[in-house]
Amino acid sequence: MSTIFVDAGGATGAQLFLSDCMKRLRVPLHAWSRRRRWLVALLIAALVFGLGAHGWIVADLGGVEASRAALAASAQRLAQARRALAQLPALRRATSASPTVPSAAPWSSADDVRIVSELAAQNRVALLALEPGAASGEGVESVRPLQLTAHTDFVHLMAFMRGLSDLPVLIVPVDVTLKHDAAALSVSATLRVFRALRPAPSNDAAHAFDDASLGADDDEDIVFFDPFSLPQMQAGDDSPDVSLLRLTGLLRDRTRALALLDTPDGATTAVPGQQLGDERVTRLDALGITLARGGTTRTLTLTEAS
Repeated sequence: MSTIFVDAGGATGAQLFLSDCMKRLRVPLHAWSRRRRWLVALLIAALVFGLGAHGWIVADLGGVEASRAALAASAQRLAQARRALAQLPALRRATSASPTVPSAAPWSSADDVRIVSELAAQNRVALLALEPGAASGEGVESVRPLQLTAHTDFVHLMAFMRGLSDLPVLIVPVDVTLKHDAAALSVSATLRVFRALRPAPSNDAAHAFDDASLGADDDEDIVFFDPFSLPQMQAGDDSPDVSLLRLTGLLRDRTRALALLDTPDGATTAVPGQQLGDERVTRLDALGITLARGGTTRTLTLTEAS
């Protein structure tokens, strides 16, 4: 059995001390002693100073952290410069030991003939003549003409023209003349070679000739046909004069359309709404031309080049 003795005097003294402190805290400000005022003022000043110093350090108002970061970056750049300087003698020795690379030869007319001849051979274009002319202009305007005469068909001619954009210099065909012989096309053209310029990178639009499904939904609405192939003609009725008109070409853009027709009287052109004899052009689209006479219609179409 244990016994705990409680000192009643000690508990009473603690209560008296606590009561005295509460009374002191409740004393009005004007009743404070000078000593107490100075102690409270010092405590407030220390608290304000501590909070201000902490905010100064966190915000880096003095720029100490920025100076440290700049110093570290400068030290890193200095180390890199020293390493590069240490490697300089080895790089000089390697450069001296490597063979001298000759400078690139200037572009000449022989290069023009070479690249055009290679392109023609790749696209089955039989060259009959390829003659370079005298260069003119300076700088980016420097141009040299190249007279070309060849035999080929329409499909390979288009492939050759499209392949000009893949050459290392800009070559622009001008004054292109086509004549249809019994076996092939006779091509005569002037190629202007701009040796200081490079062709623009090819894109999908440059290869529109490869797409056999070009129609009215395309942005430029461009359709390639072989105007020298035997056209296919379809008639909506059994009109006896279906062979009198032959569709040999189509030209279309977003707003206009033009058909090239071969008639017994010679070649002629037609637009929508035009009267051809006793027939009227009612429609002209990417598929062909539609002619109407009375209550009957017939359609002349072209075979798209493939």
